[in-house]
Amino acid sequence: MKVAEARWRLSGSIWHATVDVEPRRWLGLAFEVLDPVTGKRATYDIDTDLYDLTREDQREFAEEIERDIIEFLGNLRKGEVLRGNDGTKFVLVFPLDGSYVRVVQGRFMSSASAHADLTAACAGGDFAPVA
Repeated sequence: MKVAEARWRLSGSIWHATVDVEPRRWLGLAFEVLDPVTGKRATYDIDTDLYDLTREDQREFAEEIERDIIEFLGNLRKGEVLRGNDGTKFVLVFPLDGSYVRVVQGRFMSSASAHADLTAACAGGDFAPVA
């Protein structure tokens, strides 16, 4: 039985996300949010890029990525994905898998770090929900 490939595009007033599902090959989320004041953007991707999903021993990674994508989108829906600024950097903060992820957009790439609590993840900036 062949499972069909799918692509979903979701958006809000300042964000958009694309979820791609290519069973046995690729699973991913690409998320982008724009700062409505400065026009800066931040991106965050969750995907199976490093794993060969045709191999049965790597299928568990696809299941983990699937859970992370579902959790991220659920947190976005609940208003738990936050945006803010830390100095000149545009920052995203959101819960994921028992911790808080802080994504800082650099000039060309973003970097992510995990924090034990929301206060630590939001240190140094003012944050509001991504709408």
